[in-house]
Amino acid sequence: MIKKFIRKTSLFILVLFLFILTGSFLPTTPRASKSLLFAKINKDKALQETPSPRIIFVGGSNLSFGLNSQMVKDSLELNPINTAIHAKIGLSYMLSSTERYIEKGDIIVLVPEYDQFYEKSDECSTELFRTIMDVQRSDIKLLNTEKYMSFFLNTFRYSISKFIPTEYFFLNESDIYSVNSFNNYGDVFAHWNMPKEYFVPYGKTYDKNFNQSIINAVIEFKEQIEKKGARLFVSFPSFQDISFENSLDRIERVHKEFQNKNINILGTPERYKMADSLMFNTPYHLNKIGVEYRTQLLIEDIKNKLAH
Repeated sequence: MIKKFIRKTSLFILVLFLFILTGSFLPTTPRASKSLLFAKINKDKALQETPSPRIIFVGGSNLSFGLNSQMVKDSLELNPINTAIHAKIGLSYMLSSTERYIEKGDIIVLVPEYDQFYEKSDECSTELFRTIMDVQRSDIKLLNTEKYMSFFLNTFRYSISKFIPTEYFFLNESDIYSVNSFNNYGDVFAHWNMPKEYFVPYGKTYDKNFNQSIINAVIEFKEQIEKKGARLFVSFPSFQDISFENSLDRIERVHKEFQNKNINILGTPERYKMADSLMFNTPYHLNKIGVEYRTQLLIEDIKNKLAH
């Protein structure tokens, strides 16, 4: 009886393993291939091919939905590269992925969302998992070891997705969250002429703890790129005023951490607090007027730092 149970259990585990293995190695589905995550291919290409002098923006969608790189180029006479895609990819991975392309003379402007400093080091989000499995599998080497277990746990759901019919048929590409929503600089521009969409502001309740290892990753990134002859500036995300007021303690903690480090800071959190009328569809995403206003603030802050 026990032997029979063991045989059945072993067979089930073997079938499950083969299912996961098969799904993992099937090609990316047509639906997934239209995801905004695939913008990373062109952004990495820009990092490899854009000539000096360069200014590179690193962060989440507060940058992809909040920057007009043409304005940056015209005002600063630097070639901009907006590497931002999605905050949930995680700051540690963003930094590791970008560092390999940094060249002498580059200016890097890091603008993380506040949430990124409160994420657990051992969590691998769906967005990060998909970025590696669908877009660039060799980047698994960039993950810290703490994320391996979470990464593995994503594999089963990922494998199942390869066998879902809607991943292959009846596809409707998103207007704003698509690989085709970005311009040549890496800015999302598809929403610039769209009306504001309803969204819920951040509340005052927040159950996550500050993650010091994220700050440490920024310091390590700074040290590595300085060895290459590049410069790092850190700034603050465009953030809806209501959400900002509800998040003051969390924002101030991030600000103080940067003030205590030897980091060039552009502006203040308050400077990038945005009126609700400038927002598009999340507390971090700006409409076209907001994009231009925020970009002008960044340009002024960068000019001020470069002049000293």
